[in-house]
Amino acid sequence: MRCVLAVLLVLCACRGPSPEAGSNTGSGGGSGAARIVALTPSASEVVGALGAASLLVGVDEYSTYPPEVAALPKVGSFLSPNIEAIVRLRPTLVIVDDVHKEAAGALHDAGLATADCAMHKLADVRGALRSVADRLGRRAEADRAITEIDAALAAAKQRVPSVRPRVLAIIDREAGGLGNLVAAGPASWVDELLAVVGAVNVLAASPVMYPKLSMEEVLRTQPEVILDLSFAARAKDGAWRDVPVPAVANGRVVALAEPYLIAPSPRVKAALEAISSAVHARPR
Repeated sequence: MRCVLAVLLVLCACRGPSPEAGSNTGSGGGSGAARIVALTPSASEVVGALGAASLLVGVDEYSTYPPEVAALPKVGSFLSPNIEAIVRLRPTLVIVDDVHKEAAGALHDAGLATADCAMHKLADVRGALRSVADRLGRRAEADRAITEIDAALAAAKQRVPSVRPRVLAIIDREAGGLGNLVAAGPASWVDELLAVVGAVNVLAASPVMYPKLSMEEVLRTQPEVILDLSFAARAKDGAWRDVPVPAVANGRVVALAEPYLIAPSPRVKAALEAISSAVHARPR
């Protein structure tokens, strides 16, 4: 199952409606309460952070937060949104990703308003909150959420230890093995979180944001900590046990399963706390 890597491509930071993506102005749908369909997990989280989860009427298959989305109709995956299912829900706003240009065009043709979103960094979280809030008339809620994020960042920076461990953060890999490794590179969401908590990304010099790695490259980096954020890590398959790097020798391979660790979301405080605890834990 490769849904974790998929999540990386569906991160949401609304840039507002875009004619190129088939966006309409306004919330659409005439008068009455907004009816929102979110096509990415990050979009669902942004709506939830604005206190507007009750306005969601449909979400993508991978959305799990806020908890209310579990009972909502699913409208396909991020790569294959079900246009007919979306239209049947009569949304006043569909939050799409920038990979959804064809789908957004179809939704536009159906008379539905869309907000084109793509989030990759901390700054994008703030932008997403403000942009969606403006569409929903919830700017006060956005300001409050952003204040909480900024406070979490400031607090995390105050707690940074003097020792900066060298960390390899794995975003995706094959189940039961170490094939098809994908890691967090420079300027990625996880890279930014690592920097905030006082860790060094061993792939900071990579030319791409999410590099694919061979085992030779893993050995070359000699990480002191390995954060395995992949879906496969949930199975606790012991895939890393024979890899000759300091992280394995010192028992510092940490599997973290929370989705907000690989996809930008307003849950910055929780993400920082989880990563800080993992990378600064004492070797066994």
